Amino acid sequence: MVARRTAAWIWGLDVLPPGVNQADCAAEFIRPLGFETDLDPPSLAPENVEVPQEHALEVEKIRVTSLPRTALDCARWLPRIEAVAALDQFLRRGVERDELREMARVLSGYRGNKRLREIVRLGDPGAASPGESWTRATIVDAGFPSPRTQVPVPGPGGRWFYVDLGYPDFRVGVEYDGERHHSGREARAHDQRRRRWLTTEMGWEIIPVTKEFLSRPAPYLEALLTAMFQRGWNPPEATVNRISRRLRTLSRRPR
Repeated sequence: MVARRTAAWIWGLDVLPPGVNQADCAAEFIRPLGFETDLDPPSLAPENVEVPQEHALEVEKIRVTSLPRTALDCARWLPRIEAVAALDQFLRRGVERDELREMARVLSGYRGNKRLREIVRLGDPGAASPGESWTRATIVDAGFPSPRTQVPVPGPGGRWFYVDLGYPDFRVGVEYDGERHHSGREARAHDQRRRRWLTTEMGWEIIPVTKEFLSRPAPYLEALLTAMFQRGWNPPEATVNRISRRLRTLSRRPR
């Protein structure tokens, strides 16, 4: 049975790591308990997994885990930041958090899993791209409070702008500039006009991040910490210490 990343691809979702193409990834399969057979090709080596009947169906004659079960499996098995980004996409597709929690309660290895509970809690359907999800998860893992997604801010002429990730109480925002939608002269000019309005007219401080954030987040997180302090953020000492320790660890990573 097709599962996890491959099942997500069949459902039309890209939950691959940054910069990885589907064609470069091995297909992922599982074998429902009770359906053991010696006919599986050795190269696939599917593991035996508990799959209730209602967790599976056929898509164009391919046996695949259902949309919510695929979401749960990705949240359970993918690396943490990738799991959050994957879950964000499933939530945008209409999968409900409570449905995932109920599903996890009946599965061994999922029931009571602390990491899975945390991933489900962190999921946010407001993330508009995997890049935004990776950025938000990295910010939270560093010790910051979880930023709101798609924060509405009044724009010129009665329009609205939406800050990718933001702390409205302090008017500090973080925006992920992916190559797909933020490259080219016209796109860059639009970003500049929009951010000029947000800063000069609405009093926001916007910290743009690029794909470099994924491998070298420390400078961006330091800028976020400085902006939050300057805007009046006064967290508990334990929070500051946690962020400081995380920044030191990230700064020591080889570039």
